[in-house]
Amino acid sequence: MKLKYNLFILSAASLFAACTTDLNLDLKGTTPELVVEGAMTTDAMAHPVVLKKTSNYFSNTAPSMVSGAVVRLNDGLTTITLAEDAVKKGVYLTPATYAGVIGRTYTLTIDNVDVNADGVKESYTASCLISTIIKLDSIDVVQSRFFQTDMWAVKAWVLDPANETNYYLIRNYKNDKLISDSIQEWQVTNDEFFNGKYMINETFSYFSSDKPDEKLVVGDRVTLELCSVTKDYMEYIQQAQEEFYGRNPLFGGQPANIRTNIKQVLPANSKTSPHGYFTAYPVSWKTMVYQGK
Repeated sequence: MKLKYNLFILSAASLFAACTTDLNLDLKGTTPELVVEGAMTTDAMAHPVVLKKTSNYFSNTAPSMVSGAVVRLNDGLTTITLAEDAVKKGVYLTPATYAGVIGRTYTLTIDNVDVNADGVKESYTASCLISTIIKLDSIDVVQSRFFQTDMWAVKAWVLDPANETNYYLIRNYKNDKLISDSIQEWQVTNDEFFNGKYMINETFSYFSSDKPDEKLVVGDRVTLELCSVTKDYMEYIQQAQEEFYGRNPLFGGQPANIRTNIKQVLPANSKTSPHGYFTAYPVSWKTMVYQGK
């Protein structure tokens, strides 16, 4: 019995040893690639499109911004050229009165850039449809306690459309300031469990006392933002969050680049790949003053 046990240990050790390989990875000499961040909504505002370059794996500096690009936006009827911010280089803005229209497809084009500095100008494009808006009827905020932590649940009354699958992005504001101000804090969901239903007093998000900027007091203005996004954009957010928080080492899949809808159209034989996302979606808002209940 002891001999069989020792043979098993020896065989297992040999198996794991055979699976070990040294890999020499060159992570310093990567070629810069374009990163795009942009969203067109139904709100009238100066919508930003941010252009950056990827940086080396071990870089501890902020990514370089891409200035001097020609950035255009077409809604199927007209085309506008976005103006680069005079102070924040690499940030391109629509007019302050520009608002997306439901049912239109918005196409972003980016020209006059040479991200990889090879002397050849590049062109990029992306498109997204603004779908039907989902309107919030009202919201409420209720204090509760979970796992020894004070929480505030944001409740909502809203009708989910029947006979279609919807995907939602949810964000919180406190006193008109975005609290969910980074992609890892955004909440996304589909309507698998409430398709076609009128949701009454349904919890959509939380504020937590563990985060000082989320702690509520009487008189605070609470705003819930509900965005009806595409499935692809929801999955882009989920993948970005998964990369930020890390994968399950036992059940997670192989590492891969996050999806993107940015396509490089010129030069046609380029070996670089753009990153980021350009999206368009309708927005519904509701605001209330927290009364301390």
